[in-house]
Amino acid sequence: MLNAIKTQLAQPRLWLPLALSAALLSGCGGVSDEPVSAPVETSFISMGLPDSLTGGPLTSSKAVAIATAVSAQSEHDVPCAYLGVEDDDPFRNGYQMTKFMVSAVATWSCIADVLIEVAEAQIIDHDGTIHETDNDTNAPNYDPDDPTHFSITDDSDNQTTIRMYYGYDRDDPPLLGAVPQFYVSWAENTNAEYEGRLVISSDINPESRAADDPAWARMDFHFTAEQKVADMFLRFDEGNPWAEGLRIKVTKDLTANALSRVFTAQGKMEVKSQFAPVEGVDVLPTLDMYTVSDKFGNGAAVADFVRITFPLQINKTSHLGNYLFAKKDKYVFDLDGDPDWVYKVFSVATYEGGRNMPATDGTVTNPSLDMVSGYLWPQQPNYFESNCNDSNPECVELLNRVFEDGFADQEPNFGSDPMDWRSQGIETPEYLDSVYPNGTDWTGAFDFSFTPTLVQ
Repeated sequence: MLNAIKTQLAQPRLWLPLALSAALLSGCGGVSDEPVSAPVETSFISMGLPDSLTGGPLTSSKAVAIATAVSAQSEHDVPCAYLGVEDDDPFRNGYQMTKFMVSAVATWSCIADVLIEVAEAQIIDHDGTIHETDNDTNAPNYDPDDPTHFSITDDSDNQTTIRMYYGYDRDDPPLLGAVPQFYVSWAENTNAEYEGRLVISSDINPESRAADDPAWARMDFHFTAEQKVADMFLRFDEGNPWAEGLRIKVTKDLTANALSRVFTAQGKMEVKSQFAPVEGVDVLPTLDMYTVSDKFGNGAAVADFVRITFPLQINKTSHLGNYLFAKKDKYVFDLDGDPDWVYKVFSVATYEGGRNMPATDGTVTNPSLDMVSGYLWPQQPNYFESNCNDSNPECVELLNRVFEDGFADQEPNFGSDPMDWRSQGIETPEYLDSVYPNGTDWTGAFDFSFTPTLVQ
């Protein structure tokens, strides 16, 4: 019975490849045995995110594959790939979700930062000429995850664009005007304010893309003397049965005290079906995430699950029923990611049918309701007689009891509210309104174009 409940709650593990594959579309995550240091914040757009928010940098022998493809003379040794979650359950709590999201933003802001630095070094003329990289499709070491061609243009006195092309043979290169698979464009004014956009197409090595991986990715960035903002959008297509889009927005307050809220991360997922559908329930769930952190990585995270269906299958023959719930995960952590306070609570949980277990006379292999009730409440073996049934579908007490003490190997609640800026910072979270750049749909979201608003 315990393993059955654990397995059911672990259904969201199907989500793991989605954001991670988007974060590694460029092939920047090749693993090496050699350690690398964390990226150093430069004068460009690097956000200097602490390891507690990203999981730390991956060891990577291809740390800046994109940038070195643009310029073989680049001497950068910055690891542009981040660990994220270290296990296979990124949705175990709000903190794991934070690393799952923020590692993708850290990866792409790092890559964009290196590209800007390479371009502004004026190593290559900004005249739109399409150049070959060292990645030859006919060579034994050809890597379809790396670009074969690229160009750099100055679109105005303060705007520069890099376009990268993948999978082209040297005897059949992309022509001027060809649609790139990777695009980054940015503008800078005399106040060292940066504004830009990065767009990535799934046409980069499509053979390696799983059907449920993101189809498109985009990151908008805007950096001033007061704050840095990176806003990332991931779109899924019909190959993913439930996910429509994921948005991750990270803000760094450059005016804040280093020991107070410096970083804020917001996340939102748009879905088109339940993660674990149950018969008779056709509502769509929502998932919102919000995290605060100081400069060193001490912080707090909260995740709100609303209208989530949960089928609780005990074993092959015994089913404890289907549930529809709303659940909030709070997680206050230190700079090592260790918890100071873990608080998971169900605010809504209703019984939605599907139960087939007898009231009494169960066995170890086919338990009855009084056995389940007696296990959860040793002094209350009759919980299901008047609660969490067809007559009274209220089941908040049941699901809170299942999870508050780590039942079925779930992470238990832990510690107490520290009542400091961290827990206060997630008390009234400001969730994102939409996963779409225009707030409504994907129209124009992934066009390979960018019009800056900065005035030189």
